[in-house]
Amino acid sequence: MSKLLFALPLLLLVSQVKAQAVDWNVDPNHSHIGFSARHLGFSKVEGQFRKYAAQITADAKTGKITALTATAETASVDTDNEKRDAHLRTDDFFNAEKFPQLKLKLKSIKWRGDKFTAKADLTMRDVTKEVVFAGELLGVHEVDFGQGKHMRAAYEATTKVNRKDFGLKFGGVAEGLSIVGDEVQLNLSIEISYKPTA
Repeated sequence: MSKLLFALPLLLLVSQVKAQAVDWNVDPNHSHIGFSARHLGFSKVEGQFRKYAAQITADAKTGKITALTATAETASVDTDNEKRDAHLRTDDFFNAEKFPQLKLKLKSIKWRGDKFTAKADLTMRDVTKEVVFAGELLGVHEVDFGQGKHMRAAYEATTKVNRKDFGLKFGGVAEGLSIVGDEVQLNLSIEISYKPTA
C-alpha cells in the first residue's frame, strides 16, 4: 500500500508533463528554411525554400519541441539567381519534377538548458539519411498583437550533409576546382505560436 501511495504522485506528474505537449503553428513571416554551399571552394552561395510546411509539438509553457515533421517544395528553391535556381531544379540536383519534396522527421531530441541536439531523418530524392542538428531555443514569450494572448517561441538549428549522399550528383569542375562543394549546410530559423483554447 505504501508503494502505491508513493507511485501515485509520480504518475500524476508524468500525466501533467504529457498534457503540456501541444501543437504549435509555424509563422512563415518569421521563419526561414535555408542552406549554403561553397562555390569554387571559397565563396558561399546561400539559398532557401520558399514553400514549406511543418507539424510541431512542443511544451505549452517552455516551447521546447518534442516532435516535428516537415516538408519543403524543391521547386520553390531560391538563391536569388533565376538561372542557377532553374539548374537546381534539374536532375543534376533536386529533380523537382520527379522528387517534389524534401522531408524531415524528428527521431530524438536532447535538451541541455536552451540548447539541444536533435537526430532526424532527412529525405531528398527518395534517399533517407539520419542527420544531427545542433540548435538553440532563442526565447519563449506570451504576446498579444491585438488578437488575444498567445505563446511564441523561436529556434535556430544547423546541420551539414554531403549532397552526393542524396543523389545531388552535379560534378562540374572549372580549372581543377569543384564548382559546387559537396558539403551543404542546412540552416533552420523557426518561429512558432500556440494559442491556448481556455
